[in-house]
Amino acid sequence: MSKKFHSWFIFGGALLALLLFSGGVFAASGKFSIVGMGTVPDLMTIRAVQCVKQADIVILEGEGDKAAWKNFIDGKEVWIFGHSSQVFYGVDPQTLKSDVAREKAIRMAKYRQEMMDKIKDAVEKGKNVASLQWGDPMMYGITFYLEMLPKDLPSEIIPGVGAYQAASAAVKMSPPYGWDTNAVILTMADWPGRADTNEKLMATQSSMIFYTMHLNYPQLFKQLRRHYPANTPVAVVSHAGDREHQKVIFSTVGRFLKEIKYQELPVEAHMLMVGKFLKVGQARKEGLVHGKDYVEGKHFSEPEGGKK
Repeated sequence: MSKKFHSWFIFGGALLALLLFSGGVFAASGKFSIVGMGTVPDLMTIRAVQCVKQADIVILEGEGDKAAWKNFIDGKEVWIFGHSSQVFYGVDPQTLKSDVAREKAIRMAKYRQEMMDKIKDAVEKGKNVASLQWGDPMMYGITFYLEMLPKDLPSEIIPGVGAYQAASAAVKMSPPYGWDTNAVILTMADWPGRADTNEKLMATQSSMIFYTMHLNYPQLFKQLRRHYPANTPVAVVSHAGDREHQKVIFSTVGRFLKEIKYQELPVEAHMLMVGKFLKVGQARKEGLVHGKDYVEGKHFSEPEGGKK
């Protein structure tokens, strides 16, 4: 080995060691994952099962999740980081006039940062950390982790079977097919300052799927009656995807408040579905005639080289 090569070899090794020691490279690092766990455990994907199995630390949204996923997390270190962690996220505490609100916003920002520091430290020490979330984390889940953590920290989001997909399967109808509409609006209860309020979204009479947390049913159906015909089908799906507890109740925009005891529906465990798709199925007003040229060109064109 030449002296020049030997010198470069030593220098390169020293540089690599320095980078590793300083944390500039996540050489021996673990990984942070956000995992969609499905609406029930047996709707977990294979990838989700593998990820949870490999996790050293799991983050849950509440103590009750320990029992739900006991078979997957038994023996693992558990941290709790609930949905309340989102409170005041995106708000500058100094812009709040209320002393109480400002102090809470500061506490919540500190709480979030402490959890991010714990995750970063664990991953850099070679631990696999997984945040387990019901349904699909991309629908009203907690994903701001990846906005706060270093961009070069190894991370992944594993999608899950969410309440929208499970509820659609329960009614055995596909929401995009609305006879003369082709869109699905996924939404939840209105809140102060929101630009896309539900009544504005109703103007197109598209299929609407409501995540029902804090939903004011009398107010909502008053709005629906102003935009949808009274005979527009409605379905409530409780415990979507759970073969033992799943329940579907059908009604209409005009009759819902009279015949459905919405006060007795399971809190945060039911979906509200509104739209013609519940009745017409996949039938469309134009029968896909507008796509005739595309369909014929794609599926019925002559083989290359002409007729055979």
